[in-house]
Amino acid sequence: MGTSTISTRISDIKRLNNKISFLKTISVVLLTIPFIISCTPDVTKKAEQKTEPLCWKDIRIGELPPQGAYDGIDSLVKKWDLCYERIETGCEVTDSITRLQRQYDRSNAMYFKSLEKKMGENWKQQFDHEVQIADSINWIKINREIDRLNR
Repeated sequence: MGTSTISTRISDIKRLNNKISFLKTISVVLLTIPFIISCTPDVTKKAEQKTEPLCWKDIRIGELPPQGAYDGIDSLVKKWDLCYERIETGCEVTDSITRLQRQYDRSNAMYFKSLEKKMGENWKQQFDHEVQIADSINWIKINREIDRLNR
């Protein structure tokens, strides 16, 4: 066997090792994606933010619910023409998230007070009641889909 043949084979082996290494890396990444996604904020599901100075900031801490779980509130926010922003923080509760929660609670209280003047004192109770109805319908659909997938 000549020197050029040996160096060609060594080069082929190195390329093969690089491909195997790349495939291993891709496999590890693909295997970890479900774990990352379950506690990562879902930016695509964030409600569209309007330009009002006050806005309902709904901070969600913890694992993300199944797809479709927010459909009820999202449709009612549009129906009621509310400024609404959902913030997904993930699973870890830090001091900065706790401070952010307190800040949003104060801001939300001001926004809700302005909505009382615009829509009446019991707007939030009516809204929550409609959300409860919409959510129960959505959860029935979600549970049926989960049951179908588990069969």
